[in-house]
Amino acid sequence: MTHISPTTGQEISCVMKGVDEIYLKRNNTLNPIIIDILKQEKFNVLKTLTYQFEPQGFTTLILLSESHVAIHTYPEHDALYFSIYSCRGPDDSERTFQLLREKLNPREFTFLNSNKIPLLSEMRKIIISPIQKKKKNSNRQF
Repeated sequence: MTHISPTTGQEISCVMKGVDEIYLKRNNTLNPIIIDILKQEKFNVLKTLTYQFEPQGFTTLILLSESHVAIHTYPEHDALYFSIYSCRGPDDSERTFQLLREKLNPREFTFLNSNKIPLLSEMRKIIISPIQKKKKNSNRQF
């Protein structure tokens, strides 16, 4: 049987401030926690890509069969950016966010986006603007 995705996914993007620096400087502390939470919530982790900045901070992208997670840390500001998109349903990411929030115990957090996003099959009209042709004398590179 072929899997059919729900018609609505969910994205949660936020900045968490006042996070303990142990989670922000090196990826070997925070990444296992996030992977654990994702597995607990029955997400299928396909691949993890992390870039460690020197002297501190990192960016992690986690590819899920259900979509993705992105994390970027700012140790100098005691903050991190967290984003998850899931196409499993309209409220699917909320528990994952709550579990991470409980674990990190940030002093504050600000949502950048918390939406139920319709997939293309649910949109009635899609307008695509044609790309303007490059002018002959333009120095602009595409």
